[in-house]
Amino acid sequence: MKFNKYESKPIVRMAHQVTAEDVVVSVGEATSTINGITFKHYEPVLVGDWIVKLTVEDTYHCSDAVFRERNIVE
Repeated sequence: MKFNKYESKPIVRMAHQVTAEDVVVSVGEATSTINGITFKHYEPVLVGDWIVKLTVEDTYHCSDAVFRERNIVE
């Protein structure tokens, strides 16, 4: 087996940074909502973290540290 290098395609992500005013409501196992937007998460959602929307079906929680590591945040 041989591994080859492939560059990733650049991608623009739609994201919302969680604020103190946001109310996280649990709606199932590893699933919550903020302002009617449903997303997956596998750790607690903290103020400053991000809710990332790739598609209608793929919206998820990302910690602030990981989001900043993988994206350009001004």
